[in-house]
Amino acid sequence: MESTISNLSLGIWAWQTFLLVILGLWIYCLIDIARNKFKNDAKTTWFLIVFFLPFLGTLLYIFTGRNRKIITN
Repeated sequence: MESTISNLSLGIWAWQTFLLVILGLWIYCLIDIARNKFKNDAKTTWFLIVFFLPFLGTLLYIFTGRNRKIITN
């Protein structure tokens, strides 16, 4: 019985950690989109994708969207 409870606690902890990481990345992406300019005025598109598809949109933005920012010095 003790083993089942500790496995359940570990599983809940792992899911909570995963969800907090995803939430943090989601918020980071939304802030990054709001602060930067994008090629072809894609800011609204990226914001909507990340906002309405939190997990998938966040991953898409991190791997492809960040490269489409306009870098200003």
